[in-house]
Amino acid sequence: MRQLFALAPGQLEWRENAEPKLLAPTDALVRPIAVSVCDADVLLLQGKLPPREPFCFGHEFVADIVTAGGDVVGFRPGDRVVVSFLIACGTCKRCRQGYPAACLSVPPKSAYGFGIFGDWGGAACDLIRVPYATTMMALLPLGVSAIEAASAGDNLTDAFRCVAEGLEEEPGAPVLIVAGGGNLPSISLYAAALARALGSEQVDYIDSDPSRLEIAQALGANAIEAKNPPKRHGSYWVTVDSSCQPSGEWLATALNSTAPYGRCTSCGIYHGPAPVPLGAMYRQGVRFTIGWANIQALMPKVLDLLSRRKIRLDEIHTVAPWGDAIEALRDPPVKLILARDEVRT
Repeated sequence: MRQLFALAPGQLEWRENAEPKLLAPTDALVRPIAVSVCDADVLLLQGKLPPREPFCFGHEFVADIVTAGGDVVGFRPGDRVVVSFLIACGTCKRCRQGYPAACLSVPPKSAYGFGIFGDWGGAACDLIRVPYATTMMALLPLGVSAIEAASAGDNLTDAFRCVAEGLEEEPGAPVLIVAGGGNLPSISLYAAALARALGSEQVDYIDSDPSRLEIAQALGANAIEAKNPPKRHGSYWVTVDSSCQPSGEWLATALNSTAPYGRCTSCGIYHGPAPVPLGAMYRQGVRFTIGWANIQALMPKVLDLLSRRKIRLDEIHTVAPWGDAIEALRDPPVKLILARDEVRT
């Protein structure tokens, strides 16, 4: 079978490898039909993440089930599914508590398509094994396209967790998204689209990138251009940091702009220390969350929103043919979806 390998920054190659096999009765084998390029994938291709050995690329995907083990419940061959990028058993203590990112049955941070979190493979291939398939997969709802749901296994659900809890606590609350010219464009824009879908009456989006500001405006957000981070921008019950800047200045903007006992969530990828305004956070009682999203616990809610046509994604997505992956990835747009012919037509 063919697999797309990331060899080094900016270097991709199709390779032939043996097909995977079922290793346990809880496994399934699936054929990816749409792969969404994660913000972290783009960082890797641009050389902005630590180098690693060659690995099979891709971890956000929709697939068709080819075969399933005898202990897989609720799925059958031919079903179209969304697969979580996180590998988690679904039955251990942490999974049952709603924290599959801390699954006790697999090594920490087990995931597809990174090359450093275990030998699980990547989604840009003809066939991939899904362990713990009953809880790793979710059926694609009727009326939802594979392209719309391609990112639900990671970035789209990551953006959901950034805004959903706060808006559930305070329906209609204003939301501030601090993109700040950072390296997570699709999560930033997904957060804006989801905040509107979940009923926020005011979504303010701060960025320095004109093209992303234009998309944010089209999604119904108030696009605010800022080349430098303001110390504070109002007071919001829900704030999101997607800046991913080591200086921590944009992160501080989000934290300082969080209302007393409001929620600030950072989906930023920080590989080292970043200063935070602890004094202001203490005075405001800010509730701050950072880390990997617990995808399996939240993905069904995202798919429900998609099925009810609540989320606008057309302004964010750019679709390219599966076979044109290497060319399309040379200069990827805000959110690239690689799709096989049967889901593009």
